[in-house]
Amino acid sequence: MSIRLKIFVVFVACFAASGVFALDFSINSGSVVDAKTLSVQAKAEELFERGDYKRAHFIYRHELAPIGDKYAQYMVGFMSLTGLGVKEDPVLACAWYRLAAERKAPEFVAVRDELMAQFDAVDMDRVDEIYLRLRRQYSDVMLRMRLVRGDYESMIESSTGSRMGAPTSPVTIVRPRAGTSMSGDAYYGQIHRRMQKHLDHITATLDIEPVNADLAVDELADLERKVDAFVALVDDR
Repeated sequence: MSIRLKIFVVFVACFAASGVFALDFSINSGSVVDAKTLSVQAKAEELFERGDYKRAHFIYRHELAPIGDKYAQYMVGFMSLTGLGVKEDPVLACAWYRLAAERKAPEFVAVRDELMAQFDAVDMDRVDEIYLRLRRQYSDVMLRMRLVRGDYESMIESSTGSRMGAPTSPVTIVRPRAGTSMSGDAYYGQIHRRMQKHLDHITATLDIEPVNADLAVDELADLERKVDAFVALVDDR
């Protein structure tokens, strides 16, 4: 068995035993994965297991990796490393491994470090370039920042003044897909809490002062600039 394949087998065994496959992948979902994401994950795994690597790679790369699914990001790297469904490209694989390891899960860190140790300085410069590009698109902090921006824009539509304040509305919000409805206050309160959760993660990651979800537009723009600067730096060499 090759070293690369042995790493993969050990990785899968550890994660399958711990049940991590069904937990904490999507930034949108938090610690409980929604039914739609679970279905997509299961489809990708089914395709991979039966050897339909091109279709499996497409789902990992274009549907799961962009929402912060760390296992999918790892699998894009693994398939690039081994040439399953895509052109073999160890440099690209290493960049994806590094992105998958950003939450410091020991299994991801182990395979990342194993592969990084095989490259010389020239190749590592190429890996850095691709990795930084991926960080700007799919790192946790960047994905959360985009979600905060989207929630902010939803909230600001119902508020007045320079600060958001606490939107109030007697209007009932109907959610057909979920089959539920709630008051405007409850709906915007839900958005506000979600924003705060993402903001807390962002500020903790950047190691800066906490930011309240009742932030002004200039404060949001300042935080976005700080996130942009953060993801432009290599953080694991």
